Amino acid sequence: MGGGDFMRIINVKRAIIILLVIGMMVVVAGCVRYPGEHNGNGETNYQLQIIVEVKGEINIDDGIYYIGLDTDGQIGIGVGSDIDYWEGNYYYIKLDSTGCYLYPKDESSSSISLNSSYTIFDNEKKLQVTIALSDLGDPEGSIGINVVTTDSDGSTTYDHLDDNFYINTELYSKEEGISSTDLLEEEEVDFDITEVKAVITN
Repeated sequence: MGGGDFMRIINVKRAIIILLVIGMMVVVAGCVRYPGEHNGNGETNYQLQIIVEVKGEINIDDGIYYIGLDTDGQIGIGVGSDIDYWEGNYYYIKLDSTGCYLYPKDESSSSISLNSSYTIFDNEKKLQVTIALSDLGDPEGSIGINVVTTDSDGSTTYDHLDDNFYINTELYSKEEGISSTDLLEEEEVDFDITEVKAVITN
């Protein structure tokens, strides 16, 4: 075998290896799904964006912020303020000093980290969390929302919405809920909810 033939074989092998690597990268990239992209049914994976505003500042060192999500859409029933009842009945988000996580209704399922999907802004008065509707089982109709704040071990409830509110799952739907209670002590204003807004985005 001449030197030229040998080099041609080497170049062909290199080309095959490069094509295999490119093919693997395409397959992997095709499996990754980002918020707002299409799901397996070819439909846009919409997101639920929730903004919680408090009178003081978002303070995850001294308390917990819970967001309950009723995906059954039964208006008039919805998420109450008893967080012990949420487990196994509703999806819920928990934000504390350990991070931000979404807990499924199915207690046998693992929680989902939302640490890259939440932010605290506006002089630390507001918390924004974004959840893909696919992580909520792609609910149809509406989602009931309530927000509850507690002390750091969850034993004392500081505040909650006057009533849960509902948002339609159609794109660009907007709704808001309020907490009119103003009975917290001065040192508890970080957990005094003033307003909660929700919007469906893509």
